[in-house]
Amino acid sequence: MIEIKNLTKIYPRGKKKALDNVSLVIPNGIFGLIGRNGAGKTTIMRIIATVMSATSGEIYFDGKELNANKDEFRSSLGYLPQSTKLMPRLNIVEFLDYVCIMKGIKDKGERKEKIANAIETVGLVGEEKKRLRNYSGGMLRRAGIAQALIGDPKVLIIDEPTTGLDPEERRYFLNLLSKIAVDRTVIFSTHITADIENLCKNICVLELGEVKFLGEKADFVGRIEGKIFQHIGTSEDEAFLRKQTVVTSVSHIDGKPHIRYVADEAFTDTSTPVEPTLEDAYIYALGGIRR
Repeated sequence: MIEIKNLTKIYPRGKKKALDNVSLVIPNGIFGLIGRNGAGKTTIMRIIATVMSATSGEIYFDGKELNANKDEFRSSLGYLPQSTKLMPRLNIVEFLDYVCIMKGIKDKGERKEKIANAIETVGLVGEEKKRLRNYSGGMLRRAGIAQALIGDPKVLIIDEPTTGLDPEERRYFLNLLSKIAVDRTVIFSTHITADIENLCKNICVLELGEVKFLGEKADFVGRIEGKIFQHIGTSEDEAFLRKQTVVTSVSHIDGKPHIRYVADEAFTDTSTPVEPTLEDAYIYALGGIRR
């Protein structure tokens, strides 16, 4: 278990507060960290991964203060940052061998076994001879997960891994995360609610460095149960509902706006109640969609 207490990060240049007194408890399993770009997701993950220092606050891993036990924590950690550069001239075997050496695995036979297991786990069997520079975006993400799995870490930190993937690779990647999360803590950040729809039980919603929600996904969606409506009307109706309610989505079908909004009761006679989604709850927590 990872416990974060009153974590604050202020960047010296411009004195921007990226995190503001954030407190979290991250249990075993896949933990979804969701928020807009710039919400502070990458900052908090870099601090947990010990590649960035916090301005103030504490992090505990299995009851031990992280900064006082960095080496022990790092030996239990796998990290896939948002921007991944994986030595393009190497093939996957050469790259993972380098990672093994960097992680202190000196025995050649042990390295060979760990590399083979990682390649099989991420579905890159048959791609061993291809240079990483010739991998697709999805294959590079898989290679990134493979390097994070070296050493059988207890904690995986994975930052915005599905950005830029096509639908098939994205689905493969999410299924892979579900597979490798058994008996591990996986911290998974995204700004796409669909990524965590069927993946995470526990989530945290960040906005401008502050926690907007922390808890079970079902409770998050349940906050707007019975309060989400859809109205099919005109642009004037849309303007009216934006002023009176929290609009969570607008889609134009056959020239008419289909407006989903949150309110204690229907604001128009033709509004119909609909089942809330994770995206509805997320947009509601952030104050509604932007124009």
